[in-house]
Amino acid sequence: MAPAAWLAAAALVGALVACADREVSTPALPAAEFLFAAGDSTYWVRSGGDGMRVRSAPILLTQVDGGLVEIFLTDDGAEYPDASFATVRLWSRALPSPDSTLLFADSTVLRELAAWRRAHPREPEVDPLDEETPEDPRTVVQDEIEILDVHGPYLTFEHLLNADIDGGPEHTHFGRRYVIDVRSGARMQVADLLGAQEAPRVLAAARASLAQLTDSITKAGAAGDERAAAAVETLASFRFDSASFGLTDLARAPALAFMVPGNGADGEALALHLPPIAVAPPAWWAAVQATLPEWSADSSRVRWIRERYEVAARPSADGDALALSLSGPAGTDRREWPVATVAAPAYQLISLESPPLDSAARRALSRAFDVSTALDGLMQRASAPRRSHAFPRVLPVRRTGDPLPE
Repeated sequence: MAPAAWLAAAALVGALVACADREVSTPALPAAEFLFAAGDSTYWVRSGGDGMRVRSAPILLTQVDGGLVEIFLTDDGAEYPDASFATVRLWSRALPSPDSTLLFADSTVLRELAAWRRAHPREPEVDPLDEETPEDPRTVVQDEIEILDVHGPYLTFEHLLNADIDGGPEHTHFGRRYVIDVRSGARMQVADLLGAQEAPRVLAAARASLAQLTDSITKAGAAGDERAAAAVETLASFRFDSASFGLTDLARAPALAFMVPGNGADGEALALHLPPIAVAPPAWWAAVQATLPEWSADSSRVRWIRERYEVAARPSADGDALALSLSGPAGTDRREWPVATVAAPAYQLISLESPPLDSAARRALSRAFDVSTALDGLMQRASAPRRSHAFPRVLPVRRTGDPLPE
């Protein structure tokens, strides 16, 4: 090619590239604001024309009637050289209100503490932060609250009470599962959640499941299974309790999981956990379902689809972490922006742009994140919920007397 022709061709290519450069536009970062719960934290994500901001805290929040409700624990009790008393209370607070609602408290620990103080008026109290406490005190009265799940206005938890009083009454070891309304603390029955028509079917299915389970254990014990034979000895202690159940979900559909309390040969608290029972979705479930993760068929990705954006999370090779990303809605350039790498598994996503947060709610949410972060050294770690893709929650424990956020 002659030099002149080569220069002309080069100029033409340059002009075409320049035109292409002018026509290509970089996709705008989607305008989004949401709370993403995964691992042991909640992530507050805001994105738009000024970039992306991500904040995290060990806080438990749920969406109720279009607003946010924080769930937290407070602890109380006392330590003595040969006695230990510890109790936990469960609370909720609707943002931005400064007032908290007591959801659950067992009076046993504080009642026994008062009785012990009357019987030992000169016994000095031990500060567990400054002094070593005995490893095996003769009197131990403690209770625990284990958060299992939250679905909109309904919180599922288990309560375990252990009371071993030196020279006192018979030891007490008892556990039970509850579903409560975070707005009032009301304890839910099956009919309260599902209606009078669905409740009898679900309760009959739960009793049948228990009968099948105990029958299987009995047959296995008779066939020589040593573990089953040991379990047979405790079967008589298990009594079906129609109110000892939890609300869970299976593939974004509601289900109930019953816990049947019992006791071991030495009096320790035991429980039979029945398989979840799928239930007909009640009217209030639609709002909850929107917050739940939608997994791909091969479990390679979980996503939440919103009108103006989509959030996806991809598990690492070992399944311990999730790569969280944000993209525009379907039908647009599907460029993904990385948000954060978080601990697995994914739990829920609460959208904050519809309805949008007002200034008071935004300030209250920011204060709640501040308090939870500050209390990161004082935690009660809840165990892993017994459902797919759930996560062990970490809740701030506020000691009685500590100020609550305004």
